[in-house]
Amino acid sequence: MSSYDQIQEAFEKAKREFEDGLKNPSLYAEILKTTTIDQVYDAADKLQDEQAKHGHLRHLAKIEPYLERLRAYTGVLETFVQASPEILSLIWGPIKLLLQWSGTLKQSFDAIVNTTAKIGEVLPQFQEVTRLFSGNDRIKDVLFLFFKDILDFYRIALEFFSKKRKSSFLTTKRSPIS
Repeated sequence: MSSYDQIQEAFEKAKREFEDGLKNPSLYAEILKTTTIDQVYDAADKLQDEQAKHGHLRHLAKIEPYLERLRAYTGVLETFVQASPEILSLIWGPIKLLLQWSGTLKQSFDAIVNTTAKIGEVLPQFQEVTRLFSGNDRIKDVLFLFFKDILDFYRIALEFFSKKRKSSFLTTKRSPIS
């Protein structure tokens, strides 16, 4: 098996593990609907507009470094790994959903924004790194490890917010006895 095939298989395996870890096929299908960073920015703009109407404008600009470094990362993925659209959806779809889900609760929203801002600060400048190491096949392994870490972060956050959404639904639902 060639190096290219091995790295493709590693990305596919990570994708399957992420999907299995979600335990919700409809959530995975929803994630796959977001294929570009522009869709994330559109959702963020819509959320900002909604927050401004209610006087609760949050600091979405803080996540821009995260999004821009992910944009560079996806560009590098497309160059070195020839990532499928489904792989790219796993980069953009979860962050869009997390912003939408957490947008109604100030503390949750702040937690997602602050966490992604911190991650964005430490993500490398992927284009620079790959320019320096483009002749080294190990760069593909590093790209895969970042992909796996990003999916782990998303899975944990989505699991948390899925539970939070279900529990808030259950607590607001009225009992038939009352």
